[in-house]
Amino acid sequence: VENVDMTVPNASISLVYKGLSRDDPDFFAAHLMNHILGGGTFSSRLYREVREKRGLAYGVSSSIVTRANTNYLIASTSTRAENQEEALSVIKEEFAKMAAEGVTQEELDQAKKYVSGSYAINNLDTSGKIARVLVALQTESLGIDYINTRVKQIEAVTVEDVNRMARKLLTVDPTVVTLGPAKEQN
Repeated sequence: VENVDMTVPNASISLVYKGLSRDDPDFFAAHLMNHILGGGTFSSRLYREVREKRGLAYGVSSSIVTRANTNYLIASTSTRAENQEEALSVIKEEFAKMAAEGVTQEELDQAKKYVSGSYAINNLDTSGKIARVLVALQTESLGIDYINTRVKQIEAVTVEDVNRMARKLLTVDPTVVTLGPAKEQN
């Protein structure tokens, strides 16, 4: 854990794992895994465990980031300084649980439904968002028919695909960075 000591009341926590490129054939399996883990905000495992069950943070999430020269999966939250170690522990536990136990068919079905159905609302409701999608189609070489083929690609993902990606991506030690008060030495 790398801590950047700052005199602030809250600590920001980020865990970074190796990701995968956007053109990887398993991208949607990883995307759905991430949605269930922490990308689905209010419905995600991280949200339930960190916010709802323990009240450690207002929000917690994870996302898959794909860039030209780097790809990673990141989970992050901000919590009161005294809750920093517990929040970090809970997040790590959820990642380990996902890697070891995987997801259920019900979780995957719900994730597929949401990820498929929310695309237009989240990405095509303003001219700026439409422009970003069109640029992404080109820069990420997704193809002109991506919007039409996307749902078929999502529907083709199986529980086994998602669980394989969880084992692949989440079984390594993450890089952990915290910003906030350093832990007091006893």
